[in-house]
Order: sequence, then structure tokens, then C-alpha cells
Amino acid sequence: MNEILNIDCFEWLAGREPKSLHAVCTDPPYGLVEFTPGEVAKLRNGKGGVWRIPPSFDGKKRNPLPRFSVLTLEQRQNIEKYFQQWAEALLPALIPGAHVLVASNPVLSSHVFQGLLSSGLEPRATLMRVYHGFRGGDRPKNAEQEFPDLCVSPRGNYEPWLLFRRPIEEKTVAQNLRKWGVGALRMLENGGPVPDVIPSSKTPAIEKSISDHPSLKPQQLLRFLCRMVMPTEGILLDPFMG
Repeated sequence: MNEILNIDCFEWLAGREPKSLHAVCTDPPYGLVEFTPGEVAKLRNGKGGVWRIPPSFDGKKRNPLPRFSVLTLEQRQNIEKYFQQWAEALLPALIPGAHVLVASNPVLSSHVFQGLLSSGLEPRATLMRVYHGFRGGDRPKNAEQEFPDLCVSPRGNYEPWLLFRRPIEEKTVAQNLRKWGVGALRMLENGGPVPDVIPSSKTPAIEKSISDHPSLKPQQLLRFLCRMVMPTEGILLDPFMG
């Protein structure tokens, strides 16, 4: 059963019963800068700001992408503070041993990681979603013709997913599983261990047609990840509807 709530996640978590969530799997936004009014105006003008307006390729116009690499030190520190505050709000609602899986990106993952770590969550692993992407590999902005054989960053073909856990309260994971039903990851359907490198296709066009989301993840990937972090039945939260 699914329940969709149109509410601020901080507000919702503040009223949530303690120790009532079994897992979290989410793809949070990083719009602390790029979706501010000034940057949105630059995006619509097609010039300047944090946005990269890619040139047309093979006659097709590509969507603008935020250039996280140009964020200032203060802006990056604000991302750490935001995720620390979010995780601190989340922590009381988690059942001991509950896993928290958060999508990130190569440029900002260290800041998201530090914010989650500072909250008291326990780091467990970083899963790498491997796919054929088009982000990155761009030539110097507004000088593409002048420097045709140079690029400012490698083309991205992986997406880091940060795996954390609320610390268990029992002496062993087995005891925690018996009492709370969480604390471990569900193995593959064939009985194999969960890999930390996950091959993934791009999101199919038919899925994109259902939802106009700027970074829609494939349903096949999300089914795998949600199954992994839920060793038993319970409540899985996506606080950002990613």
C-alpha cells in the first residue's frame, strides 16, 4: 500500500511516532542554489549563472543542467548543514538498525556524506549505479569552438548511492533482527550477496512519459534498492518523492 503526502518532510518527521520507520530510500534535490529565483531567471534567459546550457547535438536541443562544480565553499557547506539537519530530524523516527539509502552525485556526494555522518547515522557503504550518461564531457563554456579538443570534466557514467544505518541497540545484528526486524540487507533473489556496483539502464521513455521529473530513476533500479533495504515487511519512506 502506498500513501502520498503533500507536506514538508521536516514538519512530517517532527510529528512522526519514534521508532516507526523501517527504511528510507530517496533521491533528494540539491536545489539549495540552482532553483533560487535569481538562478531560475538566468536559466529562463538561457545565459549565465550556475546553469549549463548545452549546445545542440545532432540537431537536438539538450536540457540545461546545473553545474554543481561552480558552487562556492559556503554553498557547499550549506548542503552539508541541510543534510545534517534532515538526518537529525529523521533519526528519532527510524527503528534501530533501519537503513537509509540516499542518491547523490560525484561532485556533491562527499558533502552529503559528511552531513549524514554528523547526524549520528552509521555509514555502511557507497553503492555505485553504473549507467551510460550524457552529463559531463562538456567543452569550456562559451568557448566550445575555441577549445574543441578540451573538456572541463569527465563524462559521468556512475551515480553514488550513500548507505547509512541507524545504529542497532541490541548486542548483535541477529538480536536486532529478532526484536526490530531490521539491521541487515536482503540478499539477491538467487541467494547471492548484494553488490556495491549495480548495472543500470537509462530510464525508459515510457516511464518518463508518466512523470515530468528532472532526474527520474528507472523503476527496475528502485525495485531492487527498496527490496534490498527492507529485510522484512514494514514502512519505507521516500521523503523527497525522488
